[in-house]
Amino acid sequence: MKINPLFESSARRRMRMAKTPVIITAYLGTLLVVAACEMAPFLGQGVTVVRMRLGIENYIWLTALQFFLILLVAPAMGAASISGERERQTFDLLLVTGVGSCRIVLGKLLENFAFLALLILCSAPIMGTVWIMGGVGVFDVMMTLLYLMVIALGALSVGMVMSVFFHRTLAAVIVSYLAVFAIGAGTWILARYGMSAAYTWETLQELEHAAPLTAVRALPPLILFNAAVGLVMLLAGQTGILHHTMQTTMQLQEIYTISKFAGFTMVSYVVLIVILLSSVVLIGLACAVLHGQTGAARVRRSKQRNA
Repeated sequence: MKINPLFESSARRRMRMAKTPVIITAYLGTLLVVAACEMAPFLGQGVTVVRMRLGIENYIWLTALQFFLILLVAPAMGAASISGERERQTFDLLLVTGVGSCRIVLGKLLENFAFLALLILCSAPIMGTVWIMGGVGVFDVMMTLLYLMVIALGALSVGMVMSVFFHRTLAAVIVSYLAVFAIGAGTWILARYGMSAAYTWETLQELEHAAPLTAVRALPPLILFNAAVGLVMLLAGQTGILHHTMQTTMQLQEIYTISKFAGFTMVSYVVLIVILLSSVVLIGLACAVLHGQTGAARVRRSKQRNA
């Protein structure tokens, strides 16, 4: 099978860099310290219901920590992909090799995604410490890791689009962070203070006996683009807790009620699919924009030579 040459060379270069093992060690070390602090009270003691609850909370905290670390790293990695090549004045060299604009975008995206996926997969043994206390199965942990990978892909896609639009890495990184924040906060605000206000008690009562897919369709569409809400739904379905978080901390009473009717796990799967499809659309947009930019640049150079 033919591998994207840009992905192959970039991945090989990244894994040979001295800072790569340092980043992996720091990432896993942070998770390990948190897990060790949470598990310390269990050492030398038996398993009780209370300690099982604390073990599940440890699992939730580790997942939340990974979620925020991914949102901290992924947009910057994506934003520096194309704009970094332009700043180093190596982007034209990529075009001379005959690699198309779409393959450039995909190569850069896959290389960054592969590194983030490696970090997430390496955290599996630490996340698996919850099995000592019970309450969460192997499939649940694997599903959570898959969910984090899709979130990483979505954040990388946002950064990749900004990297194509902006020629300076700093500008692309700043706008990427603002875009990710706007997606998260904007969808929550609109769903909380806009669309949720349209629900009445009678509507909620009707949805209580409706089919799960009917209840999912009754949710505000914008909330399905919110990765944080989807992750909370996934954890709520796996652990049976976080209900108070959705009702009070996140102030999503109506959305919580409808999601309860549909099933928290099902809603999280729908959010997962929406994020994945959105990532595909953003990648396609980045390919189209970069193709237009490179085509326009070729036309300008041709006119200059003819002149």
